[in-house]
Amino acid sequence: MNPVEAFLAGIAPEHLPALVAGVLAALWLSTAPPRRGTTVDRWAGALLGVSAAVHLALPLNPHHGPLVTAGFLLSGIGYALLARRARHGRRWRLPAALLMPATIIGYLAAIGSGEEPDQVGIATALVELTALGLAIVPSLSPWRPRRLARFTGSAATAFAVFLVGAIVWVASFQAHEAADLAVAATEPAGEHAHQHEHTGRTQAGVIMRPLPGGHHATEEQQRAAAELAAGTAAATARYADIGAAFADGYHASLRAEGTDVHLESKERKEDGGTLDPQRPEMLVYAIEGGRATLLGVVYVMDVAGRPGPTPGGPITGWHAHNLCVSALPPGFGVVSPYGGCPAFSVSVTSPEMMHVWVVDNPDGPFADGLDEQWVRAYHAEHGRPFTGR
Repeated sequence: MNPVEAFLAGIAPEHLPALVAGVLAALWLSTAPPRRGTTVDRWAGALLGVSAAVHLALPLNPHHGPLVTAGFLLSGIGYALLARRARHGRRWRLPAALLMPATIIGYLAAIGSGEEPDQVGIATALVELTALGLAIVPSLSPWRPRRLARFTGSAATAFAVFLVGAIVWVASFQAHEAADLAVAATEPAGEHAHQHEHTGRTQAGVIMRPLPGGHHATEEQQRAAAELAAGTAAATARYADIGAAFADGYHASLRAEGTDVHLESKERKEDGGTLDPQRPEMLVYAIEGGRATLLGVVYVMDVAGRPGPTPGGPITGWHAHNLCVSALPPGFGVVSPYGGCPAFSVSVTSPEMMHVWVVDNPDGPFADGLDEQWVRAYHAEHGRPFTGR
């Protein structure tokens, strides 16, 4: 999945009108002749205008209640008036510094109550945080109190960006987990479909390709998923002894101890096979206290951007990761909640992958992950002695 596909996959369909409105506003404001005011005023006018367009377009989706719709309209009108004042060189900083935190807090409250962050909401929050920085950081001046105010405003802006990003990041993962729990509670184990609506999109570095055919698996797809799970469990039974995995060329990819240790085989990643229970690309173990427990496998596509086969329809969903490859300092990390990487790093999308668990866990063989406490309890009972390698 290329960056454009990743961005589009992260947009909730009901927010598309707001995205279009924001883009059109940005294009118009970038070409409209400047009015009065400083460069900061003109930039602030553009950012406030984009936010106004987004807020005014959000009520076009009828699923919002009357109270939320009224809030969008009022904030949109407020942003539009402030954008006009900024572009004409009139006072705008104080009312903007009051309105923007209010709308950002409202957005955080919405995602905290269950609305999943998507690219439009995150981008709008970033636009408003940028405008907030312009509002609370005064212009350059040798006057000492003004210098202190600049430092305070800059520190407050940086803290706001960090705080909002952290909340969005956590909310993305919680929404993904909540969707899994909801499905597990309504469907039998083994029929666990990735019915995430917009969950697990590109926020927090996770990409899930939307699956065609709806959220519910057909009987044929359910049978195919059950066969894949059973075939995987049977074919990998020999790896219950982790020594057999080492003998077949598997080795720890990142860490060598914990409840989620991945052993990968470079040979199997490059053999061109796809979804072959006899040759899984990765094995997942719990390794602690001198004992090892086989938990499952990870099937990995050989090329990034190539979609994995889905014999079980929505049950057998694949996912990829957006990673940041950093030069200074060297290493890896996931993209920020705002969809970007830090300086001196580039964004790389991993090949698609799918977990299949071979242990009888509460969430079924195709869950996105296993509960750590459950894994520890299972490992304590079923772990095999392991002396290391």
